[in-house]
Amino acid sequence: MSSRTAAWIVALILIGTPALGAELFYMDHDPLSKEYVGPTGPLVLSGEIDPGDYDRLLSKISEDESRFIEQNKLLLASDGGDVTEAIKIAHLVKALYTEVVVGPLTGRCVGVCFLIYAAADQRVTDGPRLIGIHRPEFDDADWDLLSPPDQWLLEEDLLAQTRALLQDNGVPVYLVDEMFRHTANDVYWLSERDERALGAMSPPFEQLLTAKCAWSDTLEQAVYKGERPMEDLKEMWACRTRVTQPAAHEALALALKEKSAPDTDAKTKPGAHCRKKGTAIPHSDDCPDKPNGTNAPQSKNRPAASQP
Repeated sequence: MSSRTAAWIVALILIGTPALGAELFYMDHDPLSKEYVGPTGPLVLSGEIDPGDYDRLLSKISEDESRFIEQNKLLLASDGGDVTEAIKIAHLVKALYTEVVVGPLTGRCVGVCFLIYAAADQRVTDGPRLIGIHRPEFDDADWDLLSPPDQWLLEEDLLAQTRALLQDNGVPVYLVDEMFRHTANDVYWLSERDERALGAMSPPFEQLLTAKCAWSDTLEQAVYKGERPMEDLKEMWACRTRVTQPAAHEALALALKEKSAPDTDAKTKPGAHCRKKGTAIPHSDDCPDKPNGTNAPQSKNRPAASQP
C-alpha cells in the first residue's frame, strides 16, 4: 500500500469515527475534485460541534499559523452541535477571512454548522443535500443547569446573535425564516437556487475586493469565458491575499489573546450564560432585559416555541 493511499484511508477513518467534539486534521485530497493535493491540503473540521471546539480550533491553527493562513480554507462536515460554540467559530472564520468548503467527499453541513458556512467571506459547495438548516437546539444537560429566567435569557440572546450573524453576512431573509421554521426532524436542504441566492461571497467581502482589488463579477465571468486573460484574475486574487493575510494574522493574535485572558466575573453576574454580541468569547453582560420567547431555539425535549 502506498503512503498516499494509507493517508487517504486514515482521513476517511477520521471522518467516520465518533469522537468527543469535532475532528481537526489537514486534508490531503481536494474535497470537490477528489484529487490528491499532498500534505499541504486544507484544514478539516468534521463531526458534531461541542463546547471547547472553538479553543481546539484556535490551538490547531496556531500550531502552524502560516500553513493555515497561506491557504486560509476550512472544510466543514458537521451534522450540528452546540449553537454557542458554532457562533464563536463563525465569528473566528469571518475575522480570519477564511474560505469555507462543503463537499461530498468530506460530508454535509447541517444545523448550526450553517452559521459557520454563512459567516465565511467565501463559501463553496458542490452537490445536492449538502447544506441543511433548521432551528438551533440546546443540549439537554446544559439546559437543565439553568434557572428558568436564565433559560429565557439564553434563548433570546442566542436567537439575537444567530439572526444578526446571518443578516450581517447577507443571508437572504427567506432562508433565515426557513431556518427558524424547520426542526432537526424536518431539515430544509438548500437547493441550487438557494445557494445562488446566498452567493459565493459575503457582501462585505465583495465590497472589500471591489474597493481594494478592482474585483467585479463581470471580470471573473469574462475570464472564464476566455474574453480576458487569466492573468487579470490571478492578479485580483493576489491582491486579495495581500489585503487579507496581514489582517488574518492580526485577528488570530487577538483571538489567542482573548482566549488567554481570565474571565473573572463570568460566574458571578446575573445571566452568566449570556453571550456578548459580536464577539467570539463568552461574557456575562449584554443579555436582553426580558424574554419574549418568539422563535426561540428549542431544547431537544421541549416543544417548539409558537410562531408569529
